[in-house]
Amino acid sequence: MADHSQAVALLALLLTEQINVDPGKQGLDGPLDVGRVLQIAVVHDLAESLVTDLPHRATRLIGKAAKHQAEAAALAEICAGWPDVERVLSLWTEYAEQTSPEARLVHDADKLELVHQAMTYAATGHRNLGEFFEGHVFHYPISAHLFAALRDGDS
Repeated sequence: MADHSQAVALLALLLTEQINVDPGKQGLDGPLDVGRVLQIAVVHDLAESLVTDLPHRATRLIGKAAKHQAEAAALAEICAGWPDVERVLSLWTEYAEQTSPEARLVHDADKLELVHQAMTYAATGHRNLGEFFEGHVFHYPISAHLFAALRDGDS
């Protein structure tokens, strides 16, 4: 999990830097807040350290609401006693509900990193990885372009 979270944070940083060169080209009114992007990236999967990363097929069976509730409870437990627990919970909720441009960018980075993981698995002989490549909706054109390049094997 730590390697995934680190990769998402790094990818989110790089995407943010590219987007902030010309935010209008990505459909934004102004630049993304780099600090908020990194804060959201750091906490986006923190709850999974207790709940684990449930595959899409498991989430489909238990329901998104139950998964979200379990993750919220796990995050509250992890952060109990932290000086600014409400801030961490707010960042996680912002990511989960994709209520800001920064949260949507981290969501894109998370999906792109999962695709990269699947490509790594495929290179070592794993099969049946279609779910990693299907159903992605990206918020930013740069993310969709990068996904297409990864999927199609472009350099």
